Amino acid sequence: MLKWGIMGAGGIARVFCNAARFSQTGRVVAVASQTPGKAALFASDFSLEKHYDSYEAMLADPEVEAVYVANIHPLHEEWVIKAAEAGKHILVEKPIGMNSTEAEAMIDAAHRHDVFLMEAFMYRCSPQTQTLVELVKSGVIGQVRLIRSVFSFQASFDPTRRTFSPEMGGGGILDVGCYPASMARLIAGAAAGQPFLNPTEVKGCGVLGPSGVDHYTAATLKFENEIVAEIITGVTLRLPVEATIYGDEGMISVPNPWLPSSPCRTARQPLPLDTSFPSTKILLHVYGKGEPEEIVVPVDRDLFTYEADMVATHIAQRQAPAMSWEDTLGNMRLLDRWRQEIGLVYPQDRV
Repeated sequence: MLKWGIMGAGGIARVFCNAARFSQTGRVVAVASQTPGKAALFASDFSLEKHYDSYEAMLADPEVEAVYVANIHPLHEEWVIKAAEAGKHILVEKPIGMNSTEAEAMIDAAHRHDVFLMEAFMYRCSPQTQTLVELVKSGVIGQVRLIRSVFSFQASFDPTRRTFSPEMGGGGILDVGCYPASMARLIAGAAAGQPFLNPTEVKGCGVLGPSGVDHYTAATLKFENEIVAEIITGVTLRLPVEATIYGDEGMISVPNPWLPSSPCRTARQPLPLDTSFPSTKILLHVYGKGEPEEIVVPVDRDLFTYEADMVATHIAQRQAPAMSWEDTLGNMRLLDRWRQEIGLVYPQDRV
């Protein structure tokens, strides 16, 4: 059983800890927070053995074998590198960093210290996503021509919130735009029989708010196999969250691409261990064959449990197929290009 420590005690850390309770490959043994008392409360809620008021103390614990880095992305580079130096395997929340330069530094540290590293795109670990990739590869909708992928939410502008703070990595592209970017690259790759493809062209437009971060933005991508993708994100605009793939013989629609089957995502306290996990669905419409077919994808654990298990089962390879190092670098370079297109610059970019 892989023994996990969680770095950070916020909302997403609670989700992961809750989901890890359903895992057969590992368990959480410790949590660390830099806010006094927060780790103790977290540990009490989840009956954890250990809690620390500093990240350094948890990294020094020999019992902790892997860390889930769940703090904000401007802090990722520092603590992923320190975790690698401490010999810990690492799952780091998305985006892995503020830009591709930071991503390169973290991957280099993982390579030099011979530890596992994966960017936590949990949807990539889901049976739903695996089924989607297989449908594209099967050619059931013919040649893929266009991909449309959206992740956006509506929040009221408040410059004191992380969502709107440049120093804290606010804005849509890094926070949730990384999802549709990664989906477009995944599907373009599947259509070409590859794990992913990087776009050859990126064109973007967007609106920056008073604090300088992007409020809503869209980008158009073109891939070497002539697939075009539209990716859309925002933090002040409510849009249908979806992924749709259009081929010359049909289309595939994923109504809930990012958070399928995750009761842990909305739970505030530990879920009962007999919790059931609802199936997910994909809609397949082959032109000329009547109504769309609903493809039901059974699941037997939480989405974030699949993610934890993905790490544990690929420790020896130091990377996982759900999000390889090259895949992460390709996605971060796309986000860099998207931000450049709309003039979005963070303080970290100027270092």
